[in-house]
Amino acid sequence: MSANTPQEPAVANGARGQGSPEQLREYLRRATAELVEARARLARAEERASEPIAIVGMSCRYPGGVATPRQLWELVEDGRDAISSFPRDRGWDLTSLSDPDPANDEGSDAAEGGFLLDAADFEPD
Repeated sequence: MSANTPQEPAVANGARGQGSPEQLREYLRRATAELVEARARLARAEERASEPIAIVGMSCRYPGGVATPRQLWELVEDGRDAISSFPRDRGWDLTSLSDPDPANDEGSDAAEGGFLLDAADFEPD
């Protein structure tokens, strides 16, 4: 018998359940109390299992024109490259920015990168 199972009434004359009326009442009282508690635990567990889950919102912006989670998945699934040349709409001096001369400490050694396509349209206000 487990520790949570009420003990049966004392055995009298070798037959199970032949205890005194007081012992039987005590056994039934404990068994009933444990049954009530078990039903309450079950109701709480069932309530937790049926709580709804709500996705409030999801968004993303990545290089390659990715603006939705679905587009991000498609980019990865298709194995596409989101790397592009420097965008022309940022007001950058592209000639001096991508100077391939390693002696030039200003600018970038790379001529490509991962850029958001519409970042120049961003309005901070």
